Amino acid sequence: INIYSPAGSLVHDDEGSTILLQSKPFSSGEDRGKEPATTTRVRAKLIIDCTGHESRLVLKDDRDSAPPPGYQIAYGMLAKLNEDSIPDKTRCGPYDKDAMTLFDYRTDHFPPDSLEASKAETAPTFMYVMPLNDNRVFFEETSLVARPAVSFRECKDRCRTRLEYLGITVEDIEEEEYCYIPMGGPLPARDQRVVGFGGAAAMVHPSTGYHLCRAMMGAGAVARAVREELASSSKSKAEYNPDRAAARAYDAIWTPDNIAQRNFAVFGGEFLMKQRVRGLRGFFDGFFKLPLPLWGGFLAGWPGLPNNERHETWSARLVFGLTFVSKLPLPVALDMLAAIVGYSISEGLALPQSVTPLLGLPEGYEYKEKGMAVGDVAAKAEARRMILESGVEEVVPVDFEDSSSAAAATTANAVVVEDVAAESKVDVVESDVVEEESAPFA
Repeated sequence: INIYSPAGSLVHDDEGSTILLQSKPFSSGEDRGKEPATTTRVRAKLIIDCTGHESRLVLKDDRDSAPPPGYQIAYGMLAKLNEDSIPDKTRCGPYDKDAMTLFDYRTDHFPPDSLEASKAETAPTFMYVMPLNDNRVFFEETSLVARPAVSFRECKDRCRTRLEYLGITVEDIEEEEYCYIPMGGPLPARDQRVVGFGGAAAMVHPSTGYHLCRAMMGAGAVARAVREELASSSKSKAEYNPDRAAARAYDAIWTPDNIAQRNFAVFGGEFLMKQRVRGLRGFFDGFFKLPLPLWGGFLAGWPGLPNNERHETWSARLVFGLTFVSKLPLPVALDMLAAIVGYSISEGLALPQSVTPLLGLPEGYEYKEKGMAVGDVAAKAEARRMILESGVEEVVPVDFEDSSSAAAATTANAVVVEDVAAESKVDVVESDVVEEESAPFA
């Protein structure tokens, strides 16, 4: 539903906001037509939008040169396996039941030189395996990040083909998962009243798609900022400023340092999108050769999460990048170096700024009070004086053909400019009779 339709669905004023929440009617299934759409009007000091990456409320920063989002797509199933003919119950196919498997990018389950093999080479997906208990295992075929997205049907077909090739027999599917995660894209626009959070604030890791822990860490910071803003206005008996409250909430999520760290990770997502399956195998082979604090901190990538100190400064990111490139197979390392140069040329300062102090930090969300625009007070005072002194009167032209319009043509618009101290006020008065003390424009 478009949040701006009907008119008045979202209204801001100097004390807060009023929003009209609209429910969707049931359009399918047994409940179709039973309940019509309903609306609820809610008054709030501050709106925090947690409706996801494609929010209808939060505006994106169109000044940001960030690439559009990529998409992580996955098909998963919680399967009960038939293991009657399997002598070793500690394994399911090549996967150890005592361990989780991540990033199985093998493609040998497709016939060589087949269309399926070619598609898996250019639009790679990997298998994720999470054994639960006995013969219950969660399998998920995942496209890490792509633009445009890989289809769900493609992921599901590849999952089934892989399991069949590995001799894993699915007896029953208890649950299915369809995963859609936008990654990267522009940050929220500055100076807006609605506070985005989670996907609506682009908090998803732009290289990995991880989000839950980042949102949990960010929630406390946003709550503190909002609480302090409400408390400070209450204690000082000053007027509550919702614009300042929104800015403080955004600044708690996206500090300049955190934006710089995100920009570094956005490049990672863009590089991964351009890799064929062999490049991704080499990428992750080098990635997991790094010390655990280095790769673990990159996967988390948010202030307060474990090992984030290895990535939250420009120098730490530079050390990580140089160490990582040294671990990569030579073709992937050369490809990454070329990508760094190309990305820096096409996307501007975002990446270089994240690994050097010479270019400063990105613009943050800190509240900046905007003064009242009063214009040139002297010029306006002069205009007022000259209008009052002028004796010139002229018929205001109107576009009517009938004679009755001639009388109406004497109608004038008088503009009265009043200045009080440093402020100015303009009143436009429309009247059918020209007052004696007001003179029409010449």
